[in-house]
Amino acid sequence: MTGSASVEHAMPQALVVGASRGIGLGLVRVLLTHGWQVTATVRDTARTPQALSELQKKHDAALKIVDLDLSQSSRPGELAGSLSSRALNLLVISAGIMGPDHQRAEQANREETGELFDLNAMAPLRLARALLPAMAPNGVISFVSSRMGSVSLNNLGDRELYRASKAALNSLSRGFAINEAIPAGVGVLNLHPGWVQTDMGGGEAPITIEQSATGMVNVMEDALGQVEQRFLDFEGQTLTW
Repeated sequence: MTGSASVEHAMPQALVVGASRGIGLGLVRVLLTHGWQVTATVRDTARTPQALSELQKKHDAALKIVDLDLSQSSRPGELAGSLSSRALNLLVISAGIMGPDHQRAEQANREETGELFDLNAMAPLRLARALLPAMAPNGVISFVSSRMGSVSLNNLGDRELYRASKAALNSLSRGFAINEAIPAGVGVLNLHPGWVQTDMGGGEAPITIEQSATGMVNVMEDALGQVEQRFLDFEGQTLTW
């Protein structure tokens, strides 16, 4: 075995879904600086964002970029087939959308709600389920959820469609954790990244992408070996469901 191959083999393995921009891109950047071997997904590698391409040039073999369109139901199985069994220490699923601007149940049509709930709740579950056989013992599957998915913490009642989609993700991931991930020796995290300065969060958000991503990576690394499910924010504080 060559020296470079030996080093790569020794590096912990992470897969970040939704790495083209925002929090996903930030997570890739922090994981690389922490010494992880990272596979990052984008919808189309032919249109890989410049920032991600520059990371690949800087980190060379430590970063691999692959195609994954969560709206295509066949892709999770195809991606799973390309990974070695029990190879991943960390799976992070950060893709998601806000949904229609009106955010009102009585105004929403089936196309709007179908896309929102599929991408924010069902697609992450399909992917996690497909990739579970690729997870190493004591690894962690992390769903980027939101404090807005908490029913008990909903004191404003705004953005009701987005809140409902994240609550659905939390509920679906609970069944997955209890019945599949935890029995397989894999922990599950539902992570609130904070109100972050992204296209979705807006310029008024108080938390930078770097702050959020650094915090979440620290939380995920601390969770390795803890075979349970928890709902935490990027600082490691427990949130109520």
